[in-house]
Amino acid sequence: MWNKDRSLILSRILTLAAAMAAVIVAVFIPAISGWYQYEMAAEANSVFDRSTMFIPMCITLYVCDALALGALWNLNTLLRNISRDEVFIQKNTNCLRRISWICMGVGVMMMIFGLWSSIFAFFGMCALMFGLIMRVLKNVFEKAVEIKSENDFTI
Repeated sequence: MWNKDRSLILSRILTLAAAMAAVIVAVFIPAISGWYQYEMAAEANSVFDRSTMFIPMCITLYVCDALALGALWNLNTLLRNISRDEVFIQKNTNCLRRISWICMGVGVMMMIFGLWSSIFAFFGMCALMFGLIMRVLKNVFEKAVEIKSENDFTI
C-alpha cells in the first residue's frame, strides 16, 4: 500500500537519481554543445551568430548544472527534515529560499544564452517562473513557521 513514508523514500531516490544524472551530463557538456551548434536545424535569427555559441553554451550549461546540484542538495535536505517530522522549521524555509534563488539564477543564465539560441530564452522564462513559485511557497512556509512558533509558546 502506498503511504507517505514510501512517497518520501521515492522522492529521495529520485532526487539522488537526478543528482547522478547532473554529474553524468556535466561530463558530456562539450559534446552536447558541439552537437547543438552544428547538428540542430537552423532556427530564427538571434542576436549573435550560431558559430560563436560553443563556449557560451558550455559556460551556461556548466553553471546551470552546478546550480542544479545545489538545488538538489537543498531538496534532499528538505526531504530529510520532513522524514524526521521536522516540517515547519526555519531550516526548511532556508532550503526553499535557496532553491528559489537558484531557479532564478538558472533563469537569468538561460535568458542570457537566449541571445544565441532563442529556445533557451523560453526555458529561462520557465525557470524564472518556477523560482517565483518557489518564492511564494517559501513565504507560506515562513508564515507557517511563525504561527507554529507562536503556538509553541502559548500555554
